[in-house]
Amino acid sequence: MSGAGKSTVCNIFRSEGFDIVDCDMICRKIVEKGRPCLAEIAETFGQQVICADGSLDRTKTGNIIFSDESKRLRLNEIMYPYVSYIVIRSITDTENSFIMIDAPTLFESGIYSLCDFIVSVVADREILLKRIQDRDLINEEQAEKRLSAQHDTDFFYKRSDYVIENNGNIDELLRKVMITINLIKEGK
Repeated sequence: MSGAGKSTVCNIFRSEGFDIVDCDMICRKIVEKGRPCLAEIAETFGQQVICADGSLDRTKTGNIIFSDESKRLRLNEIMYPYVSYIVIRSITDTENSFIMIDAPTLFESGIYSLCDFIVSVVADREILLKRIQDRDLINEEQAEKRLSAQHDTDFFYKRSDYVIENNGNIDELLRKVMITINLIKEGK
């Protein structure tokens, strides 16, 4: 869930010896100027999503995909194969036994099938809206559109082995994450 604190949770996992495969970073890389994925996006959505310097115009792309579900799904169809390839390569290239895939669209992309355990981070809707607004410097209506394009908390509870609720302070979050890490390392 956007605004739930996935990055903070991943940083805690990293500090406890997990390799982190960051799908947001992979998504930024695959749409860099001159990359095949960017060319497919431009072919599908038009040159309006390309900045003068040849990079992806994230604002225009976001406005398009968050106001039309079919376009958001089409963008995902273009990007998921590129992301999945890099995720698989990252997993096979490491010798670490503990790898966390930080993937906002873990289920939609099918990457969940690579996981032994699913850990989701959730928070109350009001908290998510505030965090998204503060992080992305957008208004409540824009934050609501982004949040509405995502699954609700129940979705994650039904599909996850561990769910970390992040409604409190950092100390509370750290305690919850450490409990989860210990359970995973013990294989429970």
